[in-house]
Amino acid sequence: MNILQVINNFMVGGAERLLSDYIPMMAQRHHVEVLTLQDEDSYFVRKLREAGIQVHCLHLRHLYSPLAIWSIRRFLKRNPQYDVLHVHLFPSQYWVPLAAIGLNMKLVWTEHNTFNRRWNIPWLRPIEKKIYALYDKIICISPATLEATMAWTQAQPSDARYCVIENGVDISRFRKTIVERPYPHCLIQVSRFEEQKDQDTVIRALKLLDEDIHVMFVGVGTRLQQCQQLAEELGVQHRVHFLGIRNDIRELLSSADIGVISSHWEGFGLVAVEAMANGLPVIASDVDGLKQVVEGAGLLFPAGDVNALAEHVRAVLSDKRLYEELSQKSLERAEKYDISTMCNNYIKVYEDILV
Repeated sequence: MNILQVINNFMVGGAERLLSDYIPMMAQRHHVEVLTLQDEDSYFVRKLREAGIQVHCLHLRHLYSPLAIWSIRRFLKRNPQYDVLHVHLFPSQYWVPLAAIGLNMKLVWTEHNTFNRRWNIPWLRPIEKKIYALYDKIICISPATLEATMAWTQAQPSDARYCVIENGVDISRFRKTIVERPYPHCLIQVSRFEEQKDQDTVIRALKLLDEDIHVMFVGVGTRLQQCQQLAEELGVQHRVHFLGIRNDIRELLSSADIGVISSHWEGFGLVAVEAMANGLPVIASDVDGLKQVVEGAGLLFPAGDVNALAEHVRAVLSDKRLYEELSQKSLERAEKYDISTMCNNYIKVYEDILV
């Protein structure tokens, strides 16, 4: 099979990191290339190219302009060899199927979240239903994502185009390694600085915790400066460490005590699995998608509840027995989400729609 994976760009994010992990594995069995609408030089792109993956870039200035359709169509007509176009993230979700109309290529869409802002706009529903109808297969990364997506598109329960393939992690790559610990006690959160991720709650919780507890934030985004200002306003800036984009995630996880995910919504919770694979106790917000990954292995708190988060942190750090119990449960839960299973399931989808 000839497969083209399409994504907006390869800036830091869970979907971007996921693609950079599974595409080289998939390429061992089939021919896989990547198309990005924007950017070319990033850590993930370099990682793919080092693995021998061809990455094409359209260098679009305006990602949300419908003119993107014509650029994508020109590319596809010059490269008619692809059997499957696998699309990730909005607005690629819109532009690719419209660009591929009339071309002999199968279309697959992965829904990465249980919620997005478009679903709050009723007049968009008819448009989105038509877009989803252009796809041959719609993969949802969790049962909660499947339920939310089918509800939004008003799909019938019998619609076989919808399925669940849970995300996976290269478990071996995230096994704990011995590193120097920079702080007496440390939380870590790996995520973009966007409204969805709610780093504010973690920063506010830090104000309620002992002075020897620090937090490391890995990532960039539109709300980074606001979070930096919040840390200063609360007087905890010396305990909040904004590390930006980093390529040494495994080492950073190994230097922390607890993995925290404070999202308002999630499709799955890939970073939770990565922390678990490292043996970290995980404390996460009790939201669909994320809840199903963490429940029974880590601790959950109501989204945005600063006091509940701080209470969980205190409990884990003060009780060695609890810490070790959660650490062991994390390792056991992570085994469920091995990336090779996810990759095999994706390939099975491609094979089925090409029959």
